[in-house]
This record gives sequence, C-alpha cells and structure tokens, in this order.
Amino acid sequence: MPSRFINARTRLSHEYEGHGLLDRVLVNRTIPQDYTIHSVENNNRLLPLLDKKPVLPCHDFEVFLKPEEFAWADEFIANHQLSGRKIFGLHLGSGGTKNLKLKRWPSCYWGELLHRLNQDHPELVILLFGGPEEQREHEEILDYSKGSSVYAPNTRNLRQAAALMKHCHAFASVDTALMHLAAAMKVPNQIVIEAPTLNPTNLPWRNPFRLIRNPVVNGRNLDYYRYDGRPIKGTPAQLVRCMASVKVEDVYRTLADALALPARKAEPVTSSPPPA
Repeated sequence: MPSRFINARTRLSHEYEGHGLLDRVLVNRTIPQDYTIHSVENNNRLLPLLDKKPVLPCHDFEVFLKPEEFAWADEFIANHQLSGRKIFGLHLGSGGTKNLKLKRWPSCYWGELLHRLNQDHPELVILLFGGPEEQREHEEILDYSKGSSVYAPNTRNLRQAAALMKHCHAFASVDTALMHLAAAMKVPNQIVIEAPTLNPTNLPWRNPFRLIRNPVVNGRNLDYYRYDGRPIKGTPAQLVRCMASVKVEDVYRTLADALALPARKAEPVTSSPPPA
C-alpha cells in the first residue's frame, strides 16, 4: 500500500477474507467488510476511524461532464437522426481479469435478443457500449443487423459514454463499470442480468433497476465470489452454464415491459440469424 511506503501516519482499510499479517503491517486502522451494504456505505463506515462523519444525508454518484462531451453526444444523435426515438443501450462485456469474462451473458443470447427486437420493434434504437474488448462481438452484431437501427458508437473514453447514456431510455448489462456509469447518469429503466459476482455491495447505486434473476446462482452469490483476490468459483463449463440459465425471453419481456413496447406479432424472418 503506497500510504505505508510514504510513511502516512493513518492508513485505513477494510478487512476482507484475505486479510492477514502483511495487511496489518501496511494499515493500522481497519473495519470488517460488510457484504450486506453497498460499497459507498462501506467506505462511509471508514470515516469514524478519522473522527469524522458524512456531511450529507445521502450521497449520489456524480459525473461532471464538460460541455464539449455533451455536444459530442448530441452530435452523434443528430447525425444518425435518432432524436425522439426510444434508445436501448447495452454493454455485453465485463472485466477481463482473473476469470471475470465468464460472468458475461452469452454473446449469442445478446445476438438472439437484438435479432428479435429488430424484427418485432424496428422503431427501437440499439446502442452497443464498450471498448476494444467488445469490438469482435460488436462487429458480428453490426454485420447481421445491417438495415436495422443498431450502432456501436466510437466512444473514446468513459466520459463520452456517460454523455451518450443521457440519451438512453433503457440500459442492460451484468455488473460492470458501465452498469455503475449508467446508474450515475440516472438512465431510466436500468436492467441488470444477475451474475455470480453480483451482491449488495455492487448494485446500481441510487438508481431504480430491474434485476433479472439467475436461477443457477439462486441467492448463493457469495458462495461464488468474494473480495478475497480469487476468481469466481467453478469450472469454465459450470460458469458458462450458469450464465446461460438466464433466458432470452426473460430479458426480452423485461425490456418490453420497461419501455412499454407494444405487443407485435413478429414478421417472417428475412435476415440471417445471429451467430452461435
């Protein structure tokens, strides 16, 4: 911990499962990690160790964007003639450290969902959020969505992504950094697909959301993953089956309900199905 090496007198930390001798050398004031409350609240619990207390009755996530960042997003919307239309944003990626890629909802499921949305609700605009880690999946989706209102904006950083999220009427993901960014930007109709890594510490903070339950996880999230530096428990095959247990129909119905999409009988499929 850098604070120890610069000889800081007061060094704070939470006690996680992996807390040991080295941690006790590096820090000198600790409190136990509490998995029943959000990380924001866990951090605020450190304040009494400094003889301080929160100043505000509640604390929001806030992203202070520059006028040029809002202008960039406005220009994207104008250039693609998306103003006045319902916009659904999604992030199909996740962290890439340890085995966190295995908490992603299957890309073929995302493809099936978007294929059905394109067929049933061509008026809906779909924005694919992400970076280089999701580029291959985005290219596949764009390839079989030609002629539909599906876009992968080239956001150069999280600030541009945040500005564009202000135009979204819904946003879906597993628990990722972009999930938290969407919560900070108060995107309405936020949808979270439950992964083994989700728990009360990392839910969207102070933004209403709809949780799509994972029947395999079944409330045992902490049996799969804790903040102990270890990967998600389970073999790759087990974790893939876990995420595949959340069905496309569940996400489709949740999104249709959130956006009040009209019931519509799908027309005969004329485009190629999404890749497996």
